[in-house]
Amino acid sequence: MGAAPSLWLGALGRLAGRAAHELKNPLNGLALNLEVVRSRSARAGTAASALAPYASAAAGELERAMPLVEALLALARPVANPVDLRSVMRPLLVLYGAIATTGGGSLDVVYETEHMFVAADGDTVRALVAEALDVTIGANLDVAGRVGESDGAISLRLVGGAGRPVATRMEQLAAEHDIRLNADEDETLLLMPARARAGADSNT
Repeated sequence: MGAAPSLWLGALGRLAGRAAHELKNPLNGLALNLEVVRSRSARAGTAASALAPYASAAAGELERAMPLVEALLALARPVANPVDLRSVMRPLLVLYGAIATTGGGSLDVVYETEHMFVAADGDTVRALVAEALDVTIGANLDVAGRVGESDGAISLRLVGGAGRPVATRMEQLAAEHDIRLNADEDETLLLMPARARAGADSNT
């Protein structure tokens, strides 16, 4: 196994650990409300109207849990080539957004470009995007992100985050693919080479 797959698995493990609390809470709420429905429905003469609030609460908890479960399942699947940054980011933003919200903060990312294909493999892109989010998201922090394209590169800028240092192995992985990843107290920046658009070559 090369560096990128192993680093991605490590990043996924850290994310799963941070997101466990966000997933456990609605599952616990779901189980509790279903148990109330089960126990009370076993009593003779229990009206359906008495069970409805608990059934509704269980459904609400399931709705909270499903996007997180779906995001984790999406991250377990390989990334299609060419690598679409929006598709890579979508499940990561769901999970890190939930982490930010639970911690009293927020995560809001705006896409300023339609061109989202990057010239790197899926495991590398996922590992580096996850690292950028992981060093940024923290308690009581409102993080604003922008994805844009300029001079043949696609950038992810995250402002308002924790500014934790990027892991050395992630910096090395980025350098191997001509990708820039750095974080400070003002901004986390991930700068990736854009994949050439179809038909972009000039005809002579």
